[in-house]
Amino acid sequence: MVEAPSPLPHQNDTYEFCIILPPRINSAGIWENLAYPSTMLTYSLPLLEMQIVMIFVSSHLIYAILKPLGITLFASQIIAGLILGPPIMGKLNAFRNIFYRRELGVEMIDAVSVFGFTLFIFLTGVKMDVKMAFNSTKKSVVIGIISLLSPIVVGIVLHKTFNEHKRMNDVIKTERIVGTLIESTTSFSVIACVLTELKIINSELGRLALSSASVGDLSTLFLVHIISLSQDWATSPLLALQRVLVAFLFITVLFFVFRPMMFWIIKKTPEGEPIEEVYIVAILMVAIGCAIFTHWTQQAPLIGAFLFGLAVPDGPPLGSTLINKFECFVNGIFLAVYITASAMRVNPRKMVSNPPRVKFSIISFFLTFLAKFISCFIASFVSFMPFRDSLAFGLIMSSKGVVELAYFSTFRDNW
Repeated sequence: MVEAPSPLPHQNDTYEFCIILPPRINSAGIWENLAYPSTMLTYSLPLLEMQIVMIFVSSHLIYAILKPLGITLFASQIIAGLILGPPIMGKLNAFRNIFYRRELGVEMIDAVSVFGFTLFIFLTGVKMDVKMAFNSTKKSVVIGIISLLSPIVVGIVLHKTFNEHKRMNDVIKTERIVGTLIESTTSFSVIACVLTELKIINSELGRLALSSASVGDLSTLFLVHIISLSQDWATSPLLALQRVLVAFLFITVLFFVFRPMMFWIIKKTPEGEPIEEVYIVAILMVAIGCAIFTHWTQQAPLIGAFLFGLAVPDGPPLGSTLINKFECFVNGIFLAVYITASAMRVNPRKMVSNPPRVKFSIISFFLTFLAKFISCFIASFVSFMPFRDSLAFGLIMSSKGVVELAYFSTFRDNW
């Protein structure tokens, strides 16, 4: 019996393997390798293309089968990742040579998926109108804050209720706290995707949901930084002050240097003419550079790309050009690779090896979802929204998607 390989590794794992120099990027083609076709997979580009094709075909085949049951493409991509993972397809030698080769396969798919999700987060920031969050109505602000705080309160009560809390080690405590925070978030991009799929993004309910989600997203970002700062302060006040200073300088440069430069690009572009390609490429390079910078400062790389996306002027000609050029490719290819690759890293054995942790996770997920749904429903209903619309609004605001998956994946990489 063939032993299944381990799931895709954590990003902070260390492996030693040999690399062929010069790097073998592209092969001579299938017709030059008819005698030994498997040798093509020793080249990085054909291997990456094979991985993307397998992910794309498997996820869309599952989606075509399950679509009549109401299963979304996002759920189908997760199911595809579980099937392509070690417990099922990973036991096949031919498949293992494609996805689970330490020296090439794992590194390729992991790097491409993270790069693609960084672009997705950048485009999310571009689409988000910061003015909408700061100019939101009182109802949107209240709903956005309540939708974040109510699940957190329920999570805190749940932590105090479980008797084994005092006997837990620091890793499990951190796991439960971070899990509760992730389940309490309201992601703007996820809500926008749900509203777009339901074709109600321009309705009154859709505008309220987007406005509330933007408030919730920025509140989550602020809360995470406060928690991180408090932990740094407890460890080293000097380190905390340094990180505050670096964050302040970073945001200042984004909004008072890069943002005016992008307005200069808009002003330089004749009305009705497209933005020059050199500027588009430069903006993408800066977005990647911001992600690298925040990673260098020991913060999540996605925060840098997201904040730079917020600094990009939304709408035509610059913001809309970025969205029109890259959204289809990023969402259709890169995002699918990221979701499926994240699901491939799941180890089902750990899901049944510790029943108390699984039990807490299920209860925590259910109660935080219920708290968010009820709070959004009540807040909208008392604001004279019809009963059915309030129910729909509560369900929409409780939706989870790729952003929450990324939060869990990032936490897994660092713990």
